[in-house]
Amino acid sequence: MSNIEQAFAALSSDSERGLLLSGPELRRQAARRRSRTVAVTSGTAAVLVVGAVGAGWAIADNNRSTGLNTAGGSAPVVTMSSAPPVPSSAPATTRPTTAPATTAPPSSAPVTSEAPALPKSVPARALINKADANGDVTRQEDKIGPPEFCAKAKFPSQDQLGVSGSVMAAFRAPGTPAENIPDDTVYNTVGVYRGDGAQDYLADLRKATELCATGKVGDLDVQFDLLGSLGVGDESVLIHRAYELTDGEGNPMNNGSQMSTYIGAVRVGDAVTLIDARGYENLASNRAAIESLTKAATKRLEAWRD
Repeated sequence: MSNIEQAFAALSSDSERGLLLSGPELRRQAARRRSRTVAVTSGTAAVLVVGAVGAGWAIADNNRSTGLNTAGGSAPVVTMSSAPPVPSSAPATTRPTTAPATTAPPSSAPVTSEAPALPKSVPARALINKADANGDVTRQEDKIGPPEFCAKAKFPSQDQLGVSGSVMAAFRAPGTPAENIPDDTVYNTVGVYRGDGAQDYLADLRKATELCATGKVGDLDVQFDLLGSLGVGDESVLIHRAYELTDGEGNPMNNGSQMSTYIGAVRVGDAVTLIDARGYENLASNRAAIESLTKAATKRLEAWRD
């Protein structure tokens, strides 16, 4: 028996023992396997379709909520952000346990400029001297108050007067020989005041001039007029005073004649220098000469107080 014949004989023996199926049975089982394969393939395809449709619905719903446009059939583009996610609530902060440092106040108050201290007396250098008056100058021991006005005039500023000093000068016009009689009798008074007393004194002088425009000083008829500022110091005033003319013994002449005299006052800070020109016997004062003398007195005061 050839080898081929032996192989077929073995196959037939196996077929008879049930190890190999007959041809019709093989064809039936092959057909059944194809049916199961188709069913499995169809089921898998159906699952894929359903999954795809579900994914499409999910993407579409996500597009509607996020505003992405997937029109035109193109797949949505997802952009990945590198920024960290925003926390749903602000992170808790820790309150400092100690108050922030503050700048300590200076150990001493800032230095402010103040008026010179109130002196104990008025020195001679603060008053006019012989060179200014072109005549003898005498220091007055008695205190000399404000110029004399009518009874209506009041000087409350004198309550703030700290210290004062006065001189009397036999004034001669510049260039007048010393042997000549004086041209005027002049009193120069310097006063240093507390607070606003110096300003108040100038205000009192102006008010007295207005109140006593016409009136009496003693037994004499007197007129007062404000002539304005002298343009020196912190403030100043020049006052014209016209007395009824008197004879050599001081008695009114009753002829309508008047003798003009002048009062000049200048404030420098907390101090006032005042020139009170009263004429000499029945000689009137010279306005220009008194203005010049008042300005000289102002320089003396400024040199002392400044």
